[in-house]
Amino acid sequence: MDKKYTILIVDDEPDIVSLLGLHLKLNGYSIFQANNGMRGLEVATHEKPDLIVLDVMMPEMDGFEVAKRLKENPETTDVPIIFLTARTQTDDKIKGLMAGADDYMIKPFDFEELELRIKRILKSIDRNSKSSDMKVFTGTALDYQINKIISEETDFNLLTFKLQLENMEQIKDVKEDFVMATNLTLRDKEENAYFLGKVSDTDYVLFSKFSSLEIFCRLLIDNFKKTTRSKAEVKIMVYPKIQKKFKDATELMEKYYKV
Repeated sequence: MDKKYTILIVDDEPDIVSLLGLHLKLNGYSIFQANNGMRGLEVATHEKPDLIVLDVMMPEMDGFEVAKRLKENPETTDVPIIFLTARTQTDDKIKGLMAGADDYMIKPFDFEELELRIKRILKSIDRNSKSSDMKVFTGTALDYQINKIISEETDFNLLTFKLQLENMEQIKDVKEDFVMATNLTLRDKEENAYFLGKVSDTDYVLFSKFSSLEIFCRLLIDNFKKTTRSKAEVKIMVYPKIQKKFKDATELMEKYYKV
């Protein structure tokens, strides 16, 4: 991430604070911690974090009250909140959202899923930031990248993606979720080993030089399921080890990609 976002973790369970804090630090975030609601309010007011991960069930002051006070304070009213709690009742979820939470996760939770939700919220409140985005080539820029990889002497892989959703009015959110999930799945890959292209609102292509394509596809599907806000799926076609036998991008796309 170009910008180093700050996250405040408020939870009375030391193990959760420690493990979650470590995971987020390793992924480029600055972390503040508080072990009770009152301390959480003090840190939030003083440090003004970009996001707060807030436990509900805490002694003396529960997360609902903390959220209420955060939203009443002009200095912290715009800070997004993710409730992290063991409560599963629907009424508690509604109460949390009404208290001002932006999202709600149940313990035990998956670190990767929580990070996806954090990225989604941070992106939605900071549209000018590209820290959660990866570059997506389109039009002539995509043709240039394809022609460039064709001109090289090494084999490459082609993956095509089709976003399938029931309501096309949600396509904007689905596209953002797909790019975010792809970005997360490619996190450990060298940037010069792949590039992502957009052919249409629902169709994307990934050209890659890395192997383990089956594992990559499974992770991408899993990450997309976790992050998507809509009833959407992604269909993937894999064409491994394409050799240098095309004269240009147009010829390659006509053979392997049908929109």
